[in-house]
Amino acid sequence: MLRPLPSADSLAGALGHLALAAVMCLSFATSHARAADEFAELRPLLKAHCYECHAGAATEGGLDLEKLGVDLAKPGHLAKWVRVFDRIASGEMPPADMPPLPTSTKNTLMAGLSKPLITASAAAGHTVIRRLNRIEYENTLHDLLGIRTELQELLPEDGKAYGFDNIGEALDISPVQLQRYMEAAGRALDDAIAQGPAVESKTESFTFATGRNEQFLGKSWTKRQDGAVVVFYDGNYPAFKVHELRARAAGRYRIRIVAAAHNSPKAITYGVYLGPDSFNKSSTLYGYFDALPGDLQTQEFVGYLGRGDTIRLFAPGLNNNYNDVNGKADTFAGPGLALARIEIEGPLAEEYPGRGHKLRFGDLTPIDIGNERHRKESWYKPNYQVQSENPAADIARLLPPFVEAAFRRPVTDADVAPYLKLAEAELAAGAKFPQAIRTAQIAVLCAPDFLYLIEPPGRLNDYALAARLSYLLWSSCPDAELLAVAKRGELAQPKVLRAQTERMLADGKAQRFTKNFVGQWLNLREIDFTTPDKQLYPEYDEPLKFAMVQETERFFDEVLTKNLSLLNFIDSDWTFANERLARHYGLDGVEGSQLRRVSLKPDQHRGGVLTHAAVLKVSANGTTTSPVVRGAYVLQRILGTEPPPPPPGVPGVEPDIRGAVTLREQLAKHRSQESCNACHKLIDPAGFALENYDVMGGWRANYRSLNKDFKSPPRELTGGKYVSWKIGPAVDATGQTVDGVSFQNWNDYKQWILAKRDVPTYALAEKLATYASGRGMGFADRKELRALVAHAARADYGFRELLHAVIQSSLFLNK
Repeated sequence: MLRPLPSADSLAGALGHLALAAVMCLSFATSHARAADEFAELRPLLKAHCYECHAGAATEGGLDLEKLGVDLAKPGHLAKWVRVFDRIASGEMPPADMPPLPTSTKNTLMAGLSKPLITASAAAGHTVIRRLNRIEYENTLHDLLGIRTELQELLPEDGKAYGFDNIGEALDISPVQLQRYMEAAGRALDDAIAQGPAVESKTESFTFATGRNEQFLGKSWTKRQDGAVVVFYDGNYPAFKVHELRARAAGRYRIRIVAAAHNSPKAITYGVYLGPDSFNKSSTLYGYFDALPGDLQTQEFVGYLGRGDTIRLFAPGLNNNYNDVNGKADTFAGPGLALARIEIEGPLAEEYPGRGHKLRFGDLTPIDIGNERHRKESWYKPNYQVQSENPAADIARLLPPFVEAAFRRPVTDADVAPYLKLAEAELAAGAKFPQAIRTAQIAVLCAPDFLYLIEPPGRLNDYALAARLSYLLWSSCPDAELLAVAKRGELAQPKVLRAQTERMLADGKAQRFTKNFVGQWLNLREIDFTTPDKQLYPEYDEPLKFAMVQETERFFDEVLTKNLSLLNFIDSDWTFANERLARHYGLDGVEGSQLRRVSLKPDQHRGGVLTHAAVLKVSANGTTTSPVVRGAYVLQRILGTEPPPPPPGVPGVEPDIRGAVTLREQLAKHRSQESCNACHKLIDPAGFALENYDVMGGWRANYRSLNKDFKSPPRELTGGKYVSWKIGPAVDATGQTVDGVSFQNWNDYKQWILAKRDVPTYALAEKLATYASGRGMGFADRKELRALVAHAARADYGFRELLHAVIQSSLFLNK
């Protein structure tokens, strides 16, 4: 069968693409030839000073400069030449046992390498458009449609690059992903539809002592004279809940819990979970509250409940054994939690129909299309649907504003036409109005203009800048005010851009920036990746983990909100803690479940994020700490240095899980190999300095061990409890930095970092710029990053000021 001849338009388009490809190939060929010429000029210097160790048979570290390609369009070649430049610039090469480079030779080499590296880096760094990741996709549909539907679970995991999951080059798309996007879009659109008339807000009160809970009275629960029930165990089973409490409709509710501490001189902390009453669906931990001794008190907060959701409580601080309580609750004399009632008020008044319904259907409201004869029957269930008297006209009227909202910019008739045709085809095939417009709207939410941040190379226009700013600070689409500023063409003006940045940082949605940036910069997202071994660390629990993460997020917010020095991330005389975290840190005078800012003393071994328990946990496994892992963590996330990969064929060091031999002792043998020592002298020092902190961030003078040859800890050290672990070998946190400075512990090491304050500043500026722009920073961006560091230094290293400087920089304003 003969193929039809292409049309004139398609032929012209094909020729245009061929011409563009030819120009690109010619450009790459020209730059390759130019780079080859420039490297040819450097060869005599490289041969004289580097080939002795890095050419031919002598290829230390696997680097053969004689054979290393100069086609810098290849990422592998570019990365290796950048590494060569950095090692020469830092003085690592030539090594200390070789003659140093004369200053003039070093300057010539660095200048000669800089030019082709800048050219190649600039060409490679601005080409990839960025797809919305799972979090951004969900947030965008939440904000666009006013829904709370969980969508992330429907989508595949996103790729990561440069430490973040919003980097264009790592966010490819497959047919499977596109199918998942269609499913997620359909679910979101369906949940945006108003289901009948507005649900009237009302207040309902539920007591703990009635209904199905009566079966527990006199057994595991007891009832007080004031009507409250008292529970004496943690609440894992039977659960602390009112079985009859179910949210009548999805929405925000004002929730009041009336409780008190019972037989306890101090507060009893309890946690609150909101969500489905089902074992196969997970609820969400809202937070922790304190029931004080004395009269019943009311704790009030606003939370979201889906239709049919309930509220569960648990009291992790009640350590009474359930078997000791069950059947004896009426006479049990231990501390307990008195629970009187739960009140829920809602759903709280919001616009009706909701934002998403109006965006989808405008002024068309749902009507009951069920059989009129049955509507008075008690068993009748209304069947609400959105109907149109003129489907084609309504679709033509409703699609343009929907497409404009989804595309985050003004749209033309040509932009809307494909989706209008799709809806018309659905109508022609016999589909009803709701299905026809739904099909078109799903297609809009799977279109490149929705799924991607469309940013043509060069200076960003105002709409692209608005989108980039909102996805930086809110992980979501621009709001009406930001789009209005973009429409006026004013957003790129420095004062206007700064004012919008301030407005957006003051919005509650800016918590997403804290959660997503800190969660990846410091890897807090992996807090559940490992669980500390229960035999070695029996005191680790859910309230401690919750407080760990909150500490670091609140710390970040404090530094950002008050424009404190970013050097607080390295060292500070304050942190955030509640009673549970303070007990873990050995801090006195902190009571209750709510985190608050507390002062630190030098002998408390805290200060800066690297002594936060969450950071120390995610940089360890559940059993042991590794100076290599923690050292690499500090290099990558704080000092901005990518650790070199291990030489091929060299096995890693496996810790002795019995605790008889320390990892330092094992590493000493490992580092005796020259090929290993070259990297470990860079990686290990920070890890050694942090060895006084265990896998859950507790301070230690000795390792914990399960080796029975060691002694058991005294009971005062374990809170009077029997534990399996023994007091193992003493911790040695001493070492020497890569430039020969000796340290005794982490306090010494962080002073070494602070003496080089522009190094962590540069690293943080690079992380911010990478996250903000959605691309990795290349060799060509170093000049701009150094300018950001200089700006930060002039502003006393204020972190908020650094963020503003990143947003005002060419790195952010340009593609």
